[in-house]
Amino acid sequence: MAEMQMTWEEQEVFRLLKKAPGTKYQDASQTEQHLIRDWVRSLLHSTVITVEFVKTDGSTRVMNCTLDLDRIPKTNSGAIDGLARTRKETDVNVQTVFDVDLQQWRSFRYDRLRKIQAEFNFAK
Repeated sequence: MAEMQMTWEEQEVFRLLKKAPGTKYQDASQTEQHLIRDWVRSLLHSTVITVEFVKTDGSTRVMNCTLDLDRIPKTNSGAIDGLARTRKETDVNVQTVFDVDLQQWRSFRYDRLRKIQAEFNFAK
């Protein structure tokens, strides 16, 4: 008999029913979640970061992304390509970012984050 794979949402319901711990973000208070989101956004605005998160289908994705305007392509008119798209977020748990490898706008959910990596070089 083939083993049935649960979606991420089904796994989350199962985790909650078992009262199993979640990610640090999921287990954080609303104030702590706000601080995490602000910290990640500040990183995104200053550099390219690597995020690892769980996609809707349950697979893991690693993405190099940014919100640093100097790293996002501009249109012929000089405007940031697709910048208006980042303004329509309504769910605070969703972060729209520019994927520097695909050169496209993408998003991830904070409650599905597994790892964040950022590198800062302070040399001139």
